[in-house]
Amino acid sequence: MRILLDNRLAQLGDTFVNFVYSLALTRRHNRPVGKRISDKALAEAAQLADIRELLPKRTKRGNVANSIEALLVHVWLSRLMTIDEMTSILQATEPDSKAFAEVTRKALQKLNRE
Repeated sequence: MRILLDNRLAQLGDTFVNFVYSLALTRRHNRPVGKRISDKALAEAAQLADIRELLPKRTKRGNVANSIEALLVHVWLSRLMTIDEMTSILQATEPDSKAFAEVTRKALQKLNRE
C-alpha cells in the first residue's frame, strides 16, 4: 500500500495526528492540552492494528509511525473519516497505543471500502 510509505503524507500527517491527539486529550480533560504522540506509541499501535505486516520487513520504528500518520491524514483528506470520528475514538480509549490502533483499524476499513 503506497499510502503507508508516502513521505509527503507522513510529513503532513505528523502535524495532523498530533493535532487530533491534542484535541482528544482536550476533550477528555475538559481543558486545553497540547501534546505530541510518541513514535513508540504509534509503532505499538501499528503492531496492534496489523499494519506492520503491510510494510517492508526492516522498516524502522520512526517509519512505522510515519505510516500511521500518512494513513490517517490520507483518510481525512479523502473525506473517509472526520476529525470528530478520530477524536471520539482517541478520547474514549486508553492507553494511547490501543486508541491509535483502533483509529488505524477503522481508517483501513474505510480505505478498503473506497
